[in-house]
Amino acid sequence: MDGYPIMLNLKNKEAVVVGGGQIAYRKIAGLLQSGACVTVISPVIQLKIEELLSDNRIAWRNKIFEPEDLDSAWIVIAATNNEKVNEFVALSAGNYQLVNVVDNQEISTFHVPAKLTRGDLTISVATGGASPTLAKVIRDELAAIYDESYEEYLEFLALARVKVKHSILNQKIKTKLLKEITNVSYRQSNEKQQAFLETIKGFAITEDSPALR
Repeated sequence: MDGYPIMLNLKNKEAVVVGGGQIAYRKIAGLLQSGACVTVISPVIQLKIEELLSDNRIAWRNKIFEPEDLDSAWIVIAATNNEKVNEFVALSAGNYQLVNVVDNQEISTFHVPAKLTRGDLTISVATGGASPTLAKVIRDELAAIYDESYEEYLEFLALARVKVKHSILNQKIKTKLLKEITNVSYRQSNEKQQAFLETIKGFAITEDSPALR
């Protein structure tokens, strides 16, 4: 399956999940983590989904799916244990709605890869639907390489980028510095990170900077 990798901004976007089982729960959890507004369509929901409902984190329509349930959806996930229902959901979606059918990649307009997150770092692994299990195995292998320390390291990179960008240094030096701080020596040393931030302070733009004269 040919695919176009993309990161979606789902904050406050309307998402509809059809289904109330374990797979649906996993999809709901991922959507909530992304900031989507989730509505669940299912006559029955499992306990974990009920807990999300009691915390007012989702909306629930206690009913069998109907095409009008997708009217306000920006993204749609068909996650029932019935292949025909999932296919009906996909066929009911409009041309400009993103649709994922958990048991049929061929009629989906997108699929969700295995994902590893470390703060602002996101690593996705996809196999084009050939083996979701292999994708998860590779993700777990990567988790051992890109451990929890990368969350703080990404925070350093973000802060350093802002400071370098707003410095009086020329573009060539800025590019060199931003490449330099991705070196493993910076990844493994908080002291070196702090030293870099202290050094770059001396090149901050001020009212007396040559660039402002």
